[in-house]
Amino acid sequence: MALSPVEQRVCDKILGQGDELVQVLSNLVAINTSDPPGENYDKCAEVLVQYLSSFASNVAIIEIPEEYLPRHPSTENPLPRPNVIAEMGDSKKEFCLHFNGHYDVVPATSGWNTPPYKASIKDGRLYGRGSSDMKAGIAAVMVAAKSLKLENIPLRGKISFSFVPDEENDRSAGSKFLTEQQNIQANYCIIAEPSSSSTLFNGHKGDLWLEITTYGKAAHASSPWKGLNAFDEMVEVINEINTRIRPRLFNQEDINLSTSAVSNIGTMTLGGIVSTGESTNVVPSQCCMTIDRRLAPGESVQQTLAEFSSILTSLRSRNPKFQGEIKILSQYEACSTAIESRLVNTLIGSLQDITGKPPEISLMTAGCDMRYFHSVGIPTVIYGPGDLSMAHQVDEYVEIRQLVTAAQVYALMSIRLLGLQP
Repeated sequence: MALSPVEQRVCDKILGQGDELVQVLSNLVAINTSDPPGENYDKCAEVLVQYLSSFASNVAIIEIPEEYLPRHPSTENPLPRPNVIAEMGDSKKEFCLHFNGHYDVVPATSGWNTPPYKASIKDGRLYGRGSSDMKAGIAAVMVAAKSLKLENIPLRGKISFSFVPDEENDRSAGSKFLTEQQNIQANYCIIAEPSSSSTLFNGHKGDLWLEITTYGKAAHASSPWKGLNAFDEMVEVINEINTRIRPRLFNQEDINLSTSAVSNIGTMTLGGIVSTGESTNVVPSQCCMTIDRRLAPGESVQQTLAEFSSILTSLRSRNPKFQGEIKILSQYEACSTAIESRLVNTLIGSLQDITGKPPEISLMTAGCDMRYFHSVGIPTVIYGPGDLSMAHQVDEYVEIRQLVTAAQVYALMSIRLLGLQP
């Protein structure tokens, strides 16, 4: 549908805020919030508070109790995990649209052609760690909200914000803490993770992180028959997994599948972390391997765990000497918001009105903080600037035009979901 005069005015305002969008994102990229180790979070929170205070109210930093905090890998001191929250509009209004984003990033590895923690602009792209995942989304949310404020748009409801840590390493001091301990009240939530201008995610896959350990008996490598090689035992586990589980999952040969098709297929990565043995000339007595199993719709954590457990049970029945165990490192179910819902339909219409074409709709192949808002009954959708394929990559970047598009979409969503006062 065509933009209303009010919507057009706000979108034009955002279009003129391109330089501010770039500056806000550049300021955030310049703060190294990589985890590990997870430092500089206080500095990032202060920058967010300063910008939010220019247009929002009830701006605050939620300090996390020490029992929830991780420890510095070198000093063992607790690492601060500030959560930044704010509101815009009448705080007494019950109807609320919530925007969420995480400011922690993964570390920058070697091989960058630009400084990872200094924004570099070239050919319409802004390069830097976190530029796509997902400081761009945070910048677009704030500039969109500020533009609504500057244009004096009389929203019927209120907008609230939460900018959090601990998303990248799946810890509990960010969105999990806020939804469980702070009782966030909202009718809708938008997670500003990167989805690109042409795609929205109405949910994300589930995940099961496992650590499998096999046990053997140490012996001198010159007499391996006197021991039991735990590494060989792990090879048996891997062979069983590849025979019984892998064939029905996403494979390298399927890389031409569309995003929507991939989102409906489970995936598995073996050996993200592997440890075994202590010396070349010693038969290893223990071997550990991690598994990252992404769950498609219809798959459950319980069912998937049972499949891996049955493999160890089968190996024990065939070989009485086999010893192995499974440890759960992380788990969560797939979640989604119905495509027919008002939230998803409003986002579809807003994206189409700004970009001129209907968006692709799928599940996010990775996980994100949507599951926490979903778990407390808040309808949630994932949409933001940047391409998910750039997340965690060398020379990560976001296209500046996507920053502007996302900010315009966020403004339209605010107007259309909350409505205008007469």
